[in-house]
Amino acid sequence: MIYKIFRRKVEIQNSLKRKVRSFLSLSNPIAFHLCVALKVQKIKVSLDELRKDAIGYGLGVLCITPQPSLHPKIDSFLGSSEVVIGRGDDVSKIMNLMVSSCRQQVLSVIPIVGMAGLGKTTLAKMVLKEVKDRKLFDVISWIRVSDSFDDERILGEMLQTLDKNTGGISNINTIMTNLERQLKDKKFLLVLDDVWNEEYGKWESLRDRLLKVVGINHGNAVVVTTRLPLVASIMENPPVFRHELKQLSNDECWSIIRKIVSRNGGESIPSELEAVGIDIAKKCGGVPLAASIIGGMLLSEKKEKWLSIKNNEAVEKFNLTKKLLPVLKLSFDHLSSKSLQRCFAYCSIFPKDFEIEKEKLIQLWMAEGLLGPSHGEMEDIGARNFNDLLARSFFQDFQTDELGNVICCKMHELVHDLASLVTKSETVIWEAGSVIDGTFCARHLNLFSYDRDEPAFLKDGLRSLTLNVAYMTELPDSICRLKHLRYLDVSPTNIKAFPKSITKLCHLQTLRFRRCWLLEKLPNKMEYLVSLRHIDFSHTPADVGCLTGLRTLPFFEVGQDKGHKIEELGCLKELGGELRIVNLKHVRDKKEAKGASLFGKAKINTLVLVWSSERKSSSSSINHKDAVNRRLHSLIQLEISFCQNLSHIPEDFFCGLNQLKVLKIGSFSEELEAFPGMNSIHHLGGSLKKLKIFGWKNLKNWLANLSSLQELTICYCKNLKYLPSSTAMQRFSKLTRLQIW
Repeated sequence: MIYKIFRRKVEIQNSLKRKVRSFLSLSNPIAFHLCVALKVQKIKVSLDELRKDAIGYGLGVLCITPQPSLHPKIDSFLGSSEVVIGRGDDVSKIMNLMVSSCRQQVLSVIPIVGMAGLGKTTLAKMVLKEVKDRKLFDVISWIRVSDSFDDERILGEMLQTLDKNTGGISNINTIMTNLERQLKDKKFLLVLDDVWNEEYGKWESLRDRLLKVVGINHGNAVVVTTRLPLVASIMENPPVFRHELKQLSNDECWSIIRKIVSRNGGESIPSELEAVGIDIAKKCGGVPLAASIIGGMLLSEKKEKWLSIKNNEAVEKFNLTKKLLPVLKLSFDHLSSKSLQRCFAYCSIFPKDFEIEKEKLIQLWMAEGLLGPSHGEMEDIGARNFNDLLARSFFQDFQTDELGNVICCKMHELVHDLASLVTKSETVIWEAGSVIDGTFCARHLNLFSYDRDEPAFLKDGLRSLTLNVAYMTELPDSICRLKHLRYLDVSPTNIKAFPKSITKLCHLQTLRFRRCWLLEKLPNKMEYLVSLRHIDFSHTPADVGCLTGLRTLPFFEVGQDKGHKIEELGCLKELGGELRIVNLKHVRDKKEAKGASLFGKAKINTLVLVWSSERKSSSSSINHKDAVNRRLHSLIQLEISFCQNLSHIPEDFFCGLNQLKVLKIGSFSEELEAFPGMNSIHHLGGSLKKLKIFGWKNLKNWLANLSSLQELTICYCKNLKYLPSSTAMQRFSKLTRLQIW
């Protein structure tokens, strides 16, 4: 879709260029000079009018300069909401070291050294933010190194931050050639996070390659975070340019706790609790992580709980690292329920520094029976448990979607150590060469390879099975023996079809088969999987309509063949969350549209409807009210795009969508002169926060009274000449971002 939009934009631009070249030909100098003079005069008048309007709107002049190249994840964690206290001086010292060193060195290396939990990674993020704000480097790369200090991996990941299409290049010479081209005449900052390598030869090899890339250009830098002074000694350049991170003061630890407990200053703390809190802060030993976790533990608690923590002997003589786990263990003991404790302990199955998907984690909790019995849907209970652990600082480095919902996170390695401490692992990760004998017993299995005719991993007690075996072409029929299996993930494999026996897994709740491109169809009688609630794939197989118990469906691609038509959605009455329907051009008429029964799916909160990115669809146009029924009261986000036959939108289109926060709508018929439906947008009341209008070729006007709007984007609307009047614009009192192009 995006490609089509940009291609169309380029076509329009090229067409205009041809017309201008023809008219302003050098063979007609009189016409040329006259036309240029008139155009310059018009541009000057337009700029003067824009300047006056800007002053009327209270806007100033902004000088735009190129921003350093950043990987999306770097931008994501630069906006992290971590509570940081007492590190301003550290940032200043590192910046001074960096600036002074870069003036003299081709490649400066500044290690940040400190014990676990002091916030080395957080400090590096703060330095990156300062670097970005001051525009000191052209390119910034962040690489989590851990135990794998390998030239090819590090330089390969660095290259991907410059060109995302270079992923998968495994030849070091090719990587070097691409890096030299990408970094020509540019200064870079490379952050190597969590380095453990103590072999000078490995660092020397990487350093020499980096020097080869930059040549003689001064001003490049590497920032290293490590626990080990020896690593700093090996890597620092010039010598003694390391920064040793110290513990915080008791007052600074209390400031962290206070900020968390007061919800960032939004709530007051009674004076009698302040005195108790100051004493509790002394037990943190200057470790920010301990302060953050204790702050989460004290959140919304009464004085009795504060006193019990103050007097608890487990933290009475806190002594830095040796006593950190008892402090973390105390926060575990104070979790509100045994179920929540078990959910946290289960997280030890993931490797350290693993990016944990929220939905996947909840589905695994379900598979282990950690979310019941209780009132309400298991998914809702899992979401509450996840949010509770997040609020108490057990998770960090989280990423959010457009609505601000957390979609993935990580665990601090010390928190991971705690999870391992409090759980008896029933998880096996099996790779090539491992042996599984008759005594093997596990409930969760991650499998990366196997070479047996009758796989030994098929043990009756398994509840979750993840098969990351790319060359696997089929599942054995004996999969049906796993009578307790709740979770099955075969992503990515070369499986062409599921065995018929899979339909006997009557307890299966989650089935994932992403990037299984050879899998085209589900077996018959999939309706026997009466417990199946979640299915995750990269392309839509036929006959998903028989899975009537589904709660989530990543997307549905409408086709013309049997098993792919829109009616397949009709029986999926329990669907919730996000539903993306693409290729709606294949829906022939109103009867077929109603067959999807979208009006009966009240649990859907995000709906994306995509017709076709082609310029004209051959199918008949359908009324959007057939697709978005007023009974979808729970919709929070709505996107409608690429319906090239749409020439009218009803004026009462938005009636009933009272919870809508995000609206994206565009790329419709060139005959669409206006958008009457926007006249009903006032029905959204104070709910709408973000609005994006795009790709409307003949949009003449835009009128709306959206006092709650925070972000407005209007793009590819070439005939949009005016914004609302300055009086009308003043009603956008909450608008923080306006984009027009």
